[in-house]
Amino acid sequence: MNKLVSERPKKDVIVSVRLPKSLIEELKDIQKVNHFMDLSDEIRFVVRRYCLSFLNSQQSPIKPPIEMLLEQKRKEKLIEDLTKIIENLKGNAQKPDEDKKNQDA
Repeated sequence: MNKLVSERPKKDVIVSVRLPKSLIEELKDIQKVNHFMDLSDEIRFVVRRYCLSFLNSQQSPIKPPIEMLLEQKRKEKLIEDLTKIIENLKGNAQKPDEDKKNQDA
């Protein structure tokens, strides 16, 4: 077993980290999506996942959390764009029907 994993500290350690406000806002948004109670839980999750990906990098690479966040944002933007396109297509499909009704009248 890896030395880092087997030599776990006996007590919890408090760590203070200074982060940019924009990063905190992104983490708060993700915290809601991941259903964590507070921001510290989300940060612990990100750090734990990144550490595990580092420790297991020889077996299977896991995307770093920042890349996961960017991918999630891209997917959300794509879904919004596709939804707008579908709404526009539905709106355009109804207009020819209305034009036919107006021509018949």
